[in-house]
Amino acid sequence: MKRRKIRSVEKVEQKGDRRPLTEGPESGIRDGMNRSRTACTGLLLLVTVIVAAADLRIETAFTRYYTDEGILPIADYFRDAVPGQSFRTVVSSDPEKPAGQYFIMRLKGGTGKGTIARARMTLYATDSKEPREEEWDLEGIDPRKWLYLGITGTDWPGEAVQPLAWRIRLLDTTGGILAEWKSFLWEQP
Repeated sequence: MKRRKIRSVEKVEQKGDRRPLTEGPESGIRDGMNRSRTACTGLLLLVTVIVAAADLRIETAFTRYYTDEGILPIADYFRDAVPGQSFRTVVSSDPEKPAGQYFIMRLKGGTGKGTIARARMTLYATDSKEPREEEWDLEGIDPRKWLYLGITGTDWPGEAVQPLAWRIRLLDTTGGILAEWKSFLWEQP
């Protein structure tokens, strides 16, 4: 069995050779340190996402009916996407028919991409005494300061129908509630 000489770090630096050592006991220590750094970085990233999500809140919320032209962003009028120029994120139940009732929320805090997975709403409207459930998939969306959730197209009966009482919840991927907003009438007996 042939023994190899292990060069120390000092000798390597003295000779001007700055290549990392790949053999010997030092390489095992270095691999362990790299794994530890990777694990710590991953843990720090996870904690940052959890803390950012915990800070998410809805500052205010209200409803408004929009026509097709009223909800389109300015970039759509010019037929050219202008990235980063919008203050709002618009998600509608029928993107082909954007006219409908929108629930508009001002978000504060942890709104990074992937933070919010779904929005779920229960509402009572003037056309029925029964509650209805709506849900929007927000996975992969990086919401801006204002989030517009629309019940549009044939999903909303028309401008004459108005929401009476509603509750909206922003959920994470496990179904946990990140933020919630209830209308004034929702909290009344």
